[in-house]
Amino acid sequence: PCALRVRRFWFYHCPKPLQQSWRRLQRAMLCRARLSSSRVWPAAAASVGAARTAQLQRRCAAAGGKSYDVVIIGAGLVGNACALELRRKGFTTLNVDANPSPGYGSTSSSSSLVRFAYSLEDSCRLAWEGGHGWANWADYLEAPHGSELCSFREVGSLNLIPDSDPRSSIFRDRIIEASDAVGIPIEKWDAAEVRRRMPYLDLTSYSPVRRICDDRFGEANGHDISLGIWYPNAGYVDDPQLAARNLAEAATRHGADFRWKSQVTSIIKDAAGASVQGVMLKDGSVVHSGIVINAAGPHSSAVHKLAFDGSAVGDDSNIHSQPLRVEVAYIPEPPEARIDETMPVMFDTDIGCYYRPQKGGQMVIGSLEPECDELHFLNAPEEINEGLTDEWTNLVHRVALRIPSLRVPNSATGLSALYDNTPDWTPIYDRTSLGRFYSMRGTTGNQFKNAPVVGRICAHLVESCENGHDHDSTPLELPLHHAGGNLGLEIFSRMRKPASTSGSVLG
Repeated sequence: PCALRVRRFWFYHCPKPLQQSWRRLQRAMLCRARLSSSRVWPAAAASVGAARTAQLQRRCAAAGGKSYDVVIIGAGLVGNACALELRRKGFTTLNVDANPSPGYGSTSSSSSLVRFAYSLEDSCRLAWEGGHGWANWADYLEAPHGSELCSFREVGSLNLIPDSDPRSSIFRDRIIEASDAVGIPIEKWDAAEVRRRMPYLDLTSYSPVRRICDDRFGEANGHDISLGIWYPNAGYVDDPQLAARNLAEAATRHGADFRWKSQVTSIIKDAAGASVQGVMLKDGSVVHSGIVINAAGPHSSAVHKLAFDGSAVGDDSNIHSQPLRVEVAYIPEPPEARIDETMPVMFDTDIGCYYRPQKGGQMVIGSLEPECDELHFLNAPEEINEGLTDEWTNLVHRVALRIPSLRVPNSATGLSALYDNTPDWTPIYDRTSLGRFYSMRGTTGNQFKNAPVVGRICAHLVESCENGHDHDSTPLELPLHHAGGNLGLEIFSRMRKPASTSGSVLG
């Protein structure tokens, strides 16, 4: 304390030019320390005050109303993760969402899978990093003791891949190679091991995937599935909406603000039309901010168009996202199967479905977008047909091929939901050509598992670019605390060429 008082006395009694030089030196050192920091789940208190004094003096001095450093459009899982990590770096944030509560939109419809089987090594690395966040959820959130938190159920995952399908075989080889490169534990189960663990499965191969209206539906191809790739650390989160709420509450503890039932109708630009300055809401109110982040899920393409409407700069994006309608089936588990105890998360390319257990004796079934199924893209999320169609019927009857004891219900139960989809099923985490407008797009569908690290990507991207880094010419890298090494963020660039992936939600 005595030394601190001496330093304060020296500072406030030294010549003013020397004070200014000292402040500049402090800001430079603090910014460098933040950018090079590799702490695991960094605590907020260490950087909040430093970040404010170092780089956040640019906020709009608006007459009337509160201004923020960052407005985040969307308060689902990704938007809330961005808010938490930006607050940890000292940015003042406001999430604006048209829904009444966190995760009320597409997040609530998520199958909330945490998996690591990707055809690209960087995607595996990102998922492996994110998985550690879910496995240590309370620590990541810095949640108070006794908090109501979602649970990560580490039941493992199993990829059933037929030898008879060349595309599936290529995918199998790529996920094994990528997993080995990242150091993700896997096991190769032969047919006997799969049957021992899940005797209710019929491993007859039916590929290529067909629709039930095809006369050849259910026709065996003369082969059996001989190999399953087992990921013991995979699983699912039991309550995706609670997960979004957990993130919102964590961000709020760090000082983040949220505004519910508030629809963005305009993104305000500066006089030159080259940079954002805030948003206008449907009720006519204006929120000023130096930065706007698009994390609107299936609405992100509409928000993107809204931002460039009337701007003086062209959109240089080579990759865009678009709402994709999907259906998810909920059905009773097969009699006496006890799938909650025996079944991992299943990815079955032979029948074009994923399926997993759900507490209460239920199964969740979704599509892997096989070639025979039409993809239902929408021009706007409002066009969605919320009813269940023959897509539900196809999902359930395909899984019944694999589980003959499954009883197909007489009435459909499930949900119609929206993905936010890019052509290569890889998200866009990037700045845009419109100044201080950032995109976190293409996330709904296969990015749930990555939420604990996507927030860090956003905060690193914003902090670096706002400090003058040219991410387009020199792509940033994010240090990975658990997966090891750095993740090159150019794979999420808006200007990339579409990546060579599986062409489905599997990535």
